[in-house]
Amino acid sequence: ESIVRMNLSKDGKTLDLTATYLKEYGAKDISRMEFLRPLTNLAFGTNLCGPKGAKYIAQSDVLVNLTSLNMFYNRLGNEGVKYIAVSDNLLSLQNLVLTDNEITDEGALVLAKFLPLFTNLVRLDLRLNRLKDEGKNALKEAQKMSTVKHLLLDKVEGFQVKG
Repeated sequence: ESIVRMNLSKDGKTLDLTATYLKEYGAKDISRMEFLRPLTNLAFGTNLCGPKGAKYIAQSDVLVNLTSLNMFYNRLGNEGVKYIAVSDNLLSLQNLVLTDNEITDEGALVLAKFLPLFTNLVRLDLRLNRLKDEGKNALKEAQKMSTVKHLLLDKVEGFQVKG
């Protein structure tokens, strides 16, 4: 709990636990901390929480006010992304970062199926995963029926700087 309080903003809305390597147990703990209910921004990248960690966060009835969730490099895989895709508790998300999580077309297809239910989502980042054309195309089609304006699928997207 002390590491959480140390990295929580004064207003209680932003928690940056990037690279604290809390694994699935850390995800389980924060998913149950009642004082995190006002949280809108959770940076939980590089914690290697795996699919179980994703499940704890996705099914948390405390983290229901999140508008931004950054889960880059957590080894979520397809199983982890499925928990996020079917979550009723993450529907306030505007920004979802799932970069570098070993997600394949299987996970992308599930995410594409549920994408239109995320009616607040504006930005979805799936760069550095293992997506092929089938998964990318399914997500691009789902984007047309969703509020997502920025769908990042290839590693060069989002890094282009014009001189």
